[in-house]
Amino acid sequence: MPTRTKLEEMEEALVRYPDFSPYILLKLSMVRYGAVLTDAALDQLQSPLYSFGSLEPFGIDFEGRPAGRSMPGAILLRDATNVYINYGETYDDPYVVDWDSDRNAFVLKEGDTLIDLVDFVPRPAFFGKKTSKGTPMEAVADVRAQKLILTAFQRCRLWEGGNQCGFCAFFTGGHSLGGGGCGDICETVKEALKEPGRFSEIYLSGGTDFSGDPPFSNEIDRYIRIFSAISSMFSRRFSSQLMAPAYKKADLERIYRETLIDSYCPNIEIWDKRLFQILCPGKEKWIGHDEWVKRTLEAVEVFGKGKVFTQVVAGAELAAPHGFSSVEEALESNFEACDFYAKNGVIYLSTIWRPHRAARLGFQPMPPLEYYIRLSKGLHEIRRQYGLYTTNDNYKHCGNHPDSELERLDSYDD
Repeated sequence: MPTRTKLEEMEEALVRYPDFSPYILLKLSMVRYGAVLTDAALDQLQSPLYSFGSLEPFGIDFEGRPAGRSMPGAILLRDATNVYINYGETYDDPYVVDWDSDRNAFVLKEGDTLIDLVDFVPRPAFFGKKTSKGTPMEAVADVRAQKLILTAFQRCRLWEGGNQCGFCAFFTGGHSLGGGGCGDICETVKEALKEPGRFSEIYLSGGTDFSGDPPFSNEIDRYIRIFSAISSMFSRRFSSQLMAPAYKKADLERIYRETLIDSYCPNIEIWDKRLFQILCPGKEKWIGHDEWVKRTLEAVEVFGKGKVFTQVVAGAELAAPHGFSSVEEALESNFEACDFYAKNGVIYLSTIWRPHRAARLGFQPMPPLEYYIRLSKGLHEIRRQYGLYTTNDNYKHCGNHPDSELERLDSYDD
């Protein structure tokens, strides 16, 4: 039995960090411990208002999902904070989301203790529709806050030969679709943008495809082809992001020249070079840690300061058996990286590592809640010192980065 409840843990954290948002704290706790949906909650979530369907956009294998039941989107807290939960993961000590018929509302509970009322992101209007080829549009695009997420290549070739990232469970569900058709993607974008006020950014990504001569040329051509077609819907550069490997500067110049893309995100995933080589063997093989960093900095010369991003899977650097032995070491490494990137105009963000049994690291305990509090605060403060603000990855455009969500509390008077 735990010595303290989750609620007590959060209350103690707010005493130590009184300026930290209680909603972002709750988000960190929910992602760390996970959450499960009761049958009563699932019954309510089958309605057209909430049902996102049964397709998993990144092909992740979740064995705990009940057959024939639609899953919802993100959980919404009172202040519009989005919480992304791996529905169907078999957590050890999760929160519970239930339906309270007396309140006519969803409730978040720890055992019998009510934590708060919650809601879910409404189902996008384009879900349930099909492209002219008969492809379900929810198989083409996903939704994260106000970001429309497009997947151009629904597999990752780094898994070939066991070179996948150690924390990754993408495309483990056995229904990889390969390349996403340009026509399907464009039709889906056009349909999605018909919903007034729903989307404010378009995000294109996919699993790594190193094929072609030179390597990655097929992937680069695919991204240009898709983004060029999407760009034809706009008259100037629009809020958009390409999340892809660290390409050579000449390739980035071509991408920028031939499309109206607005920002670029080559995620390093793990900053520490030793751990990068262990946990990201495919990235090390095809590009390498030092070259990845070099190309990320060169990207600023193409896209501009504050328009190049890189992310780490926060917590994986502490995972057994190779990770740092202490929280202090991990924090020092991440703060060093954030400062290095920030002084060069790159925004360094954290996403929260969510262990998965299908990943090479497996399902193991996450770092303590206080680690994520200190990491979020520290990264946010470093970026602010350099005048960097995450307009492409804030709570409106993503909601997956607790450190960038802290910008909502900033005063810009100075």
